[in-house]
Amino acid sequence: MFKKLASLFGSKASKPASDGFFLDVRCSQCGEQFHLYINKSWELMQNFEPDGSVTYFLKKEIFGVGCKNRMQVHMKFDAHKKLVSKQIENGEFVES
Repeated sequence: MFKKLASLFGSKASKPASDGFFLDVRCSQCGEQFHLYINKSWELMQNFEPDGSVTYFLKKEIFGVGCKNRMQVHMKFDAHKKLVSKQIENGEFVES
């Protein structure tokens, strides 16, 4: 019985999720920093190009706790979900 349970929760369940990245941003108004995990599998949206290819993009709005500033992140990815470009409004990217 325990072997069956072990096979159900074996190597696939303990495999770390590597289809994502951390995004660090800072509010331009109050300086609050955010450390966000972006999962490429379900947070990226598809963009169908005129030539039939597929690219991806991310639009994310970030709100702070005590500040009313709204940061907007826009990122573009290629067909293999590799980052092509990124922009932020009302904030800045923090490189770690």
